[in-house]
Amino acid sequence: CVHSHFNQLLLTEEEEKQILESASDPHVYTRLTKSISPSVYGYDRIKEAVLLQLFSGIKKIKSDKGKTRGDIHILLVGDPGVAKSVMLKFISSIAPKGRYVSGKAATAAGLTAAVVKDEFMRGWALEAGALVLANHGLCCIDEMDKMGKEDRSAMHEAMEQQKISISKANIQATLKSETSILAAANPKFGRFDPYSPIAQQIDIPSTLISRFDLIFAIRDIPDVKKDTKIAKHILKLQRDI
Repeated sequence: CVHSHFNQLLLTEEEEKQILESASDPHVYTRLTKSISPSVYGYDRIKEAVLLQLFSGIKKIKSDKGKTRGDIHILLVGDPGVAKSVMLKFISSIAPKGRYVSGKAATAAGLTAAVVKDEFMRGWALEAGALVLANHGLCCIDEMDKMGKEDRSAMHEAMEQQKISISKANIQATLKSETSILAAANPKFGRFDPYSPIAQQIDIPSTLISRFDLIFAIRDIPDVKKDTKIAKHILKLQRDI
């Protein structure tokens, strides 16, 4: 049950009233989709996918005790300046237990867990990383293509098995990482090449890509009508501030 993970959340009568009113609204799905990064123009399908990611799926336990994860992983690969970072920061601010990390400053220990020396206890201590701290929440990873190969390889177990195994400095531990991941990356050459297949331009190992349930390729193609609408949207936002 979702409530068991957020049992300290207290709702006021006004908030309960708003929730019940929204639940009875036949257009609530459209309203929620439009509420995802309202400052970003377009991307209706991406916003819809992120909305479903926030609500997550259902974790299933098979007859042989095997588990099928219910968390959804989404990867956004696009040209620079298409508002990928804006969406990630927005989602990390509204998602329960949301975390935001940048690939340039993220290490394997920072994402999973680190073993550090505890001077007070005169021993070794285990410090959780972003994927563990966001357990039953959502972790946004920006600039994923800028991460080192060893750092990215640490994500394999966390994304599929939803746990992180630690075996360092006489510490044997398994940490839960039932976390949804929303990641963003740039193409291999900085921008998409219109004359090459998109799959060959994503500089992420296939073993890691296979763990993403949805992958969106966002291309910044010049278009007079679309660019005019985006410009009007930006000017309206600046005027309303």
